[in-house]
Amino acid sequence: MKRKLLILCLFLVVLLAWFLRYKPETAQQLTLPNKATNQTAEQPLPNNFSPTALTNIDGVLVSIEYAKAREERMKQRQALVDKSLDDWRTPIEFYGRVVDENTNPVAGAQVGFGCNDISKTGTSNYETTSDDKGGFSIKGIKGKLLSVNITKEGYYSSKQDNGYYTYAGDNINFVPDQSNPIVFHLRKKGVGEPLVLTDFPVGIGQIAQLHHDGTPVELNLLNGTQAPAGSGQLKLELWRDISDIKKQPFDWKLQLSMFGGGLIPTDDEFAFQAPESGYQPSLVIDMPATNQPWMGEVRSKYYIQLPDGKYGRIDFYLLPYNGVFTLHSAINPDGSRNLEPK
Repeated sequence: MKRKLLILCLFLVVLLAWFLRYKPETAQQLTLPNKATNQTAEQPLPNNFSPTALTNIDGVLVSIEYAKAREERMKQRQALVDKSLDDWRTPIEFYGRVVDENTNPVAGAQVGFGCNDISKTGTSNYETTSDDKGGFSIKGIKGKLLSVNITKEGYYSSKQDNGYYTYAGDNINFVPDQSNPIVFHLRKKGVGEPLVLTDFPVGIGQIAQLHHDGTPVELNLLNGTQAPAGSGQLKLELWRDISDIKKQPFDWKLQLSMFGGGLIPTDDEFAFQAPESGYQPSLVIDMPATNQPWMGEVRSKYYIQLPDGKYGRIDFYLLPYNGVFTLHSAINPDGSRNLEPK
């Protein structure tokens, strides 16, 4: 009897426990998708639930107004991206003409184009050649920036020609004109000479510097070394106002002198034929702070004649602020005025 009563009590306890865990579904429950199992999971509705509520892809309740605003922001962001890419989809046309040092047309010159665009590499390359009138062109491509490179066997390419043209993104963009093509210059190679070429200072990391008080520096142009006073071919002197070292602009003056010879300034890119006469024993660049325009650096080129009559040229660079300079010279040891390298 006691055993039956014990079994009955256990049954009642189990029944009571089951009843307490069971909770009937109410109207305030919402079935949402469960991403992990692709099953539905029951989630309670918020107290302020209204028909304007919906769920996003993460199962989070958001308002329709918020979803619309978010969609509009995404559209605006995409529009900005598309607008920025439009610059790289600009139609490109280009018309050019190649001439030699005597302005004669050069046929058969190799023309290389580089177009910055939206390709996988960011740049597409194209090639063509100049016709019998030196003309060439490209069209039917799209991009933002076009580079143009002209070469031909037996010719020097000019570094002074503009090789880059922007079609979009700048305040003033390049506009092609078929009736007025861009002119590119080549110079036909002649017979070269075994020139004596020197650089000063010699070696990477070396610095040459002039003093601000006019202390002369003399150079031996045949071996690219600094020479003792009175034994060099070229003398350099710099005067620079240091009363206010931080002042810009400032007064400065440079004098270049050739002992027993002379200099002639030139802006010829291919300075291959030295003049026979007209050399001056010294040249002065005087640059007061009030000068307009004022120069804060010197990049100059000169034909030179040495005391023994030999001809050459020098390329000179100077920062007057601290006196740092570099010099490259090319001298024909045979006495010829031909300064084209072999």
